[in-house]
Amino acid sequence: MSINSIFIAAAAMLAMAPLSANAHMILKSPVPYGNPNNSPLDISGSDFPCKAVPYTVNTMNEWPVGSEQTLSFIGTAVHGGGSCQISVTTDKEPTKDSKWKVIYSIEGGCPVQAAGNLDQNGPSTDNSFNFTIPSELPNGVMTTAWTWFNKIGNREMYMNCAPINVSGGSDDTAAFDALPDMAVANIGDPSSCGDTVESKDFTFENPGKYGVAVGTGPFADLCSGQTSQANSFTGGAGGSGNADSGAGAAPAPSNTFLAKPPAAAPSATQPAATPPSVPGTESTFRIIKTVTASMPPLPSRTDGVFAPGAGSAIIPTGSFVPPSAALRPTGQIPTASVSPQPSPSVVPSPGGGGGSITDSGGEACSPDGAMVCSADRKMFGICNFGKVVMQGVASGTACQAGEIKKRGVRELLHRNQRTAV
Repeated sequence: MSINSIFIAAAAMLAMAPLSANAHMILKSPVPYGNPNNSPLDISGSDFPCKAVPYTVNTMNEWPVGSEQTLSFIGTAVHGGGSCQISVTTDKEPTKDSKWKVIYSIEGGCPVQAAGNLDQNGPSTDNSFNFTIPSELPNGVMTTAWTWFNKIGNREMYMNCAPINVSGGSDDTAAFDALPDMAVANIGDPSSCGDTVESKDFTFENPGKYGVAVGTGPFADLCSGQTSQANSFTGGAGGSGNADSGAGAAPAPSNTFLAKPPAAAPSATQPAATPPSVPGTESTFRIIKTVTASMPPLPSRTDGVFAPGAGSAIIPTGSFVPPSAALRPTGQIPTASVSPQPSPSVVPSPGGGGGSITDSGGEACSPDGAMVCSADRKMFGICNFGKVVMQGVASGTACQAGEIKKRGVRELLHRNQRTAV
């Protein structure tokens, strides 16, 4: 080979390097083990799980139960989106025999809703999803995995793993063992359910109660390929994925699920109808900070969840400003009288202690950032802009004097600080 040929080949490799670095997707947060590459799992399944990377802990991801964590990515080849899951195994160094349990499912729009891939010469997607650490997790050092089944392109399965340290959780694995198993497809592993179909947003047969559906469809079952509908996540529709503004990105879907509508909608053309009081249901909800849209009357529901429906919608299809921040505590939503009137309705908080909750977002409190405990020590909340929404503490713990402690043991769990919205 001539010297000129060597130089030309080297130049070509250097020119392609920035593109290949973003060619696929890789986990950004939580911080993964070692230095994983961004390719999918081998079709043979030889590098399942976790792409067989060395389990080197670069950063230990701290996961207090009840805390909000972020799922984010690096890369531009988003393959039109697809569906993802966040799963956990109690093994510190997972093997093919490890048992993975799903704690959050994202049906469609993951890593981002797009028509194809983003611009290879542009920045990585800045899309992310927020999720709450569930009380089913046991305490200790474990491993979490992000898995992704892409919508467009080769039939692949992506998987990156990260170390986590769970605190404030259960002292046993009974609740954890009851969580659904992680979905596996498109690889030659005995746990794989087969190959997925192309150009679909996938639904999971058993996604669990925590998750969000953000895809625009069409939807198909991950394993069978049969036409399906997105699941309803009544126990935790708290994901906050953002439509990426890069090339090829599609508009944000309008199927936002709210356990409680905004207290007031700016620019509304008529007042919203007052739905009847509804019995409480376990859920995670978010408070939309800013919405600019035309608002038709709200539909009445009996399950405590307000979702778009035929002829009426919480968020119309017109242009709107997406929320800049969201507060998503998890716990029992009490019976509430939802009304657009300026005078809030006050109802008892769950558990018989901890004050009252109003339509304005919670009971009055001070100072901001302080932890508020209920009288019976079974509920807690963080004071945020003068209001607090109470939620139950994890099993075996109690809220006392502004701290979460194990019952009978003076142990500080976690002190949250207020983040400006």
